[in-house]
Amino acid sequence: MVEEMTSLRSPGYSDPGWEHGIAQDERKKKVKCNYCGKIVSGGIYRLKQHLARVSGEVTYCDKAPEEVYLKMRENLEGCRSNKKPRQSEDDGHAYLNFHQNDDDEEEEEHAGYRSKGKQLMSDRNLVINLAPLRSLGYVDPGWEHGVAQDERKKKVKCNYCEKIVSGGINRFKQHLARIPGEVAPCKNAPEEVYLKIKENMKWHRTGRRHRRPDAKEISAFYMNSDNDDEEDEQDEDALHRMNKENLIIGEKRLSKDLRKTFRGISPGSGSEPSLRRSRLDSVVPKTPKSQKALSYKQVKVKTGSSKKTRKEVISAICKFFYHAGVPLHAANSPYFHKMLELVGQYGQGLVGPPTQLISGRFLQEEIATIKNYLAEYKASWAITGCSIKADSWRDAQGRTLINILVSCPHGTYFVSSVDATDMVDDATNLFKLLDRVVEEMGEENVVQVITENTPSYKAAGKMLEEKRRSLFWTPCAAYCIDRMLEDFIRIKLVGECMEKGQKITKFIYNRIWLLNLMKKEFTQGQELLRPAVSRCASSFATLQSLLDHRIGLKRLFQSNKWLSSRFSKSDKGKEVEKIVLNATFWKKVQYVRKSVDPLVQVLQKVDSVESLSMPSIYNDMYRAKLAIRSTHGDDARKYGPFWAVIDNHWSSLFHHPLYMAAYFLNPSYRYRSDFLVHPEVVRGLNECIVRLEPDNMRRISASMQVKLSL
Repeated sequence: MVEEMTSLRSPGYSDPGWEHGIAQDERKKKVKCNYCGKIVSGGIYRLKQHLARVSGEVTYCDKAPEEVYLKMRENLEGCRSNKKPRQSEDDGHAYLNFHQNDDDEEEEEHAGYRSKGKQLMSDRNLVINLAPLRSLGYVDPGWEHGVAQDERKKKVKCNYCEKIVSGGINRFKQHLARIPGEVAPCKNAPEEVYLKIKENMKWHRTGRRHRRPDAKEISAFYMNSDNDDEEDEQDEDALHRMNKENLIIGEKRLSKDLRKTFRGISPGSGSEPSLRRSRLDSVVPKTPKSQKALSYKQVKVKTGSSKKTRKEVISAICKFFYHAGVPLHAANSPYFHKMLELVGQYGQGLVGPPTQLISGRFLQEEIATIKNYLAEYKASWAITGCSIKADSWRDAQGRTLINILVSCPHGTYFVSSVDATDMVDDATNLFKLLDRVVEEMGEENVVQVITENTPSYKAAGKMLEEKRRSLFWTPCAAYCIDRMLEDFIRIKLVGECMEKGQKITKFIYNRIWLLNLMKKEFTQGQELLRPAVSRCASSFATLQSLLDHRIGLKRLFQSNKWLSSRFSKSDKGKEVEKIVLNATFWKKVQYVRKSVDPLVQVLQKVDSVESLSMPSIYNDMYRAKLAIRSTHGDDARKYGPFWAVIDNHWSSLFHHPLYMAAYFLNPSYRYRSDFLVHPEVVRGLNECIVRLEPDNMRRISASMQVKLSL
């Protein structure tokens, strides 16, 4: 067999593969299959792999007859049989060195990998001619567009942009073909030069497919490849072979690390070895033996593996979240659920994409998708208009940051984040910031600018309205309602209930024994504290929670466990017990709850992302006032203080022209039998028409339509 292999290149030998393919170039590196018509790069050996359906380097030929498939497979197996003696020899050496120390073992492993790589290249040289292009008098087409700047031709000057590119002619062609990743693209090269060099680079890469691809080359190729799924499949095969080699190395290193860790620990010592997390995180879990025979190629045909239970699948998903440090709220992403759906439809055999693929072409495609979406998003502003939001918040370092957002019916678009620590109290600087954002978004597209209702923001908003006559400054509805709740606490009766309620919660939550007793025996495990959309809303929600659990709290402070505890003997304990057992206190809390609950419900609706507040805020606040009055039986002494607080903020927020126009134009209110046309609503609608419509004739026409509809 060895003599037969050595004579393959002799003049009288004709490879049987040529019976089934036609050479497409003089060097016979590209061969066209007689059955499927595919042009295979890599010579006759690669064509025989194509016909023999050998996975890993080329796609299968599905149209070749069965006898051709068997014949080519037998031919390839005969060629490979020559490699087995050397492999067994290497295996023998590996066996002899099995009991060496760990350092020698690691060196032997790497030496084995290098010897196998050399052996593979030498075996391929039996069939594939690896003569370099330069030895055949080949002149790279890239030299038509650049001039070498040194003797070794490592630096090339571009004829179009005059940039000097380091790295040789291949790097220079990447510059002309605008391939990102290693060199800046040439923006001055003609389109025909760009297309020609790009095509050359595409052939250049496919012609090297027999060697193990470099990670950067693969990433650059995926970001710029225009080929069909067939070439994508070949590149993914190469990447999966790289991952398979890394997996084998990782398994051996993991077993060696575990041997080092467990060395010297006796079985009966009872101590557990401590493994460093960084080492375990860097090693891929060992593949079960039953799966090692499976090909790394992605196949859509279900194999005979046993079906996994739902618990096993969910456990595997959770482990990925835990060990990869993925935020748990990512499980709520629609893309996560779409991914699971597609994986289930694909079936068994799916191999996850490597990092090079994730950070390469698919990342660029997703960026392009987002850019296209944003272009459509911005185009809609000309029809619907948009609102600019300045959302202020404070971080852990105490800095005041402002998130600039743009909102329209299509969604919300994040623009930028600004450190406003030094300008939050300066109306002039806030005005300049908001004015600059309006200029960037286009004044003709902006309907309103929404900010908090602080004095500095209010002054900046008025300055903006004076300069930009076609938009409104609008105070944030959620911020204004939260200020109302804060003013409610300043009412004497409400403040007293809030203070006593805080004494109850602080006393219980500062004593673990009492907290556990309460949750275990008196509140069915429920908490007294309730979070809400803001600090003031949380205070009222907690007061509501105390009212809901008043019976359990009374039983707690009347129980034998409480009376026999040392806490019941303290002054604070006696004070809290007196508050809880006082019936008058609970009547006052009930009064506060009825007065505040309608407004808290409006705040929750405004803060919700499920519905827009603009069309309904005027009606909701008006109905909230009526609900507060109704709960107190139209007794002005009871509801009066709460109405006074609401009216104090009413003119600045809810008499805003945009809110009143949205109320008037909302069909769900406009055509109801109880719809009331208040004079301020008509005035607000007319003000919107004057400010937002620049054409005088259209203003008059709109005003006439409003009059006819009244």
